[in-house]
Amino acid sequence: RFYQYLLFNSFFGKVALDYLLKGRGLKLATIKEFGLGFSPDSPLGLKKFLIDKKKFDPRDIERAGIGYPKGGYFIDRLRGRVIFPLLDHRGNTVGFAGRVLPGPNEGETAKYINTPETSVYHKSSLLYGLNLTKQNIKRKNVAIVVEGELDAISSWQAGIQNVVALKGSALTGDQVRLISRFCKKAILCLDSDIAGDSAARRGVITAQEQGLEVKVARLKDYKDPDDAARKNPEGYKKSLIEAVGIWDFLIDSVFERFDAKSGEGKAKISREVVPVLSLISDKIVQDHYVNAVSKRLEVSAEAVLAQVSKQAGKKESSFARSTSLRATEDEEKRGRRELLEERILSLGFRYNPEILLKKSISDLVKTPLSKRILDEYLIYSQKKGKFNVSEFGTALPKELFDGFARMVLSEESEIGSPNEIPIEEGAVLHELRTLSLKEKLVKLSEEIRGLEEEGGKTCLPAGREKLAKAEEEFKNLTEKLHSLEEKTKQGIILDE
Repeated sequence: RFYQYLLFNSFFGKVALDYLLKGRGLKLATIKEFGLGFSPDSPLGLKKFLIDKKKFDPRDIERAGIGYPKGGYFIDRLRGRVIFPLLDHRGNTVGFAGRVLPGPNEGETAKYINTPETSVYHKSSLLYGLNLTKQNIKRKNVAIVVEGELDAISSWQAGIQNVVALKGSALTGDQVRLISRFCKKAILCLDSDIAGDSAARRGVITAQEQGLEVKVARLKDYKDPDDAARKNPEGYKKSLIEAVGIWDFLIDSVFERFDAKSGEGKAKISREVVPVLSLISDKIVQDHYVNAVSKRLEVSAEAVLAQVSKQAGKKESSFARSTSLRATEDEEKRGRRELLEERILSLGFRYNPEILLKKSISDLVKTPLSKRILDEYLIYSQKKGKFNVSEFGTALPKELFDGFARMVLSEESEIGSPNEIPIEEGAVLHELRTLSLKEKLVKLSEEIRGLEEEGGKTCLPAGREKLAKAEEEFKNLTEKLHSLEEKTKQGIILDE
């Protein structure tokens, strides 16, 4: 509040406010929403306010990283800068970032500085803006990941309000896990060269391994998301909708740099693409890209696969895997379906118990714990009518209570306003239906393969009829899945 007051109410803050309004194109409401402020280039301001007036212990201020004693003064670490408060996803201020104002002395010091890491601020764990955007991320089931504070703020102002910013150029394991609590997809829109930056590349591979679906957006004519959001917000949104999968992006970036027609070009492409292919853990997905690369190189898929197999034991592949943080014990034990089922039950128990009485819900809930808790609730509702969370929890068998408690206390299911409840329920159910269709398709695909191996197309009429029926069902389910995925794609940026 000290920094905000100085931005809006002091002579010193006028220059900084003009820079934000005119130089960066921010609206007053946006500046206030993100709590931006200003620290004058003076050694006395911080001491007068925090120590002399508010009676803070100087040692606490130093431990927080805001200031430090020097030559009889208490120096503000961020003096002479626009201030960006750094808040965790719960809305607690954990640190600050400061940007120097443009001017003749701009190049003499770092453009951005941050308060140092403390017991509450860890750069690798923070996602800037998540405190404001987490409900939109949950609703859209995708996080737009940018690289800096102004990238996030300008994106928000342009209507892209499911955005977060990294403190750095590469996703970390902690950030991946934090994003995964609110959605299962991320679109990277970073200033850095993801394909050429090994740290950035390892970050997205970590995300893939932990179950976060990653795509990459290309801004083409703009240097960063802030530039795109200010100059062409509609084009920026279009680039996010057209984002490509991370493996396509990494492979395409190699083919763009070398001539795939020449022998030398093929060798260079192979040296860069093969390590990428070796990192794809899903063998079906890997096989798809092996075939795609072989066609573009005009060589056999067997030749590419042989190189991939050889690469699997080499340093880069093993290094990338060894540096990927393991999923938490909870993530290892529980799959996406179980997490989704628990979330819909959590939403029901906390905000809308009636939704759990619908047959469409009971048809979607399959995992043993969630199924048993839902069955207990259906019995309870017939006997009692109105739901009482304490009474229901107390009446549950002991082996179900911990799971139920986790559901009703889940932070991920907190809703910002009553209007968000049906939106969140719809998003979770939409994903559960999509997941159920995919599971049915896998099962049906195995059934069709088995029938074909038995000669179903050429043997008895009953066998041919069974195969034809299975293939027709597979076609119908595929169309349903395509329809659901198209709805998801259209909901990435624009409100539904």
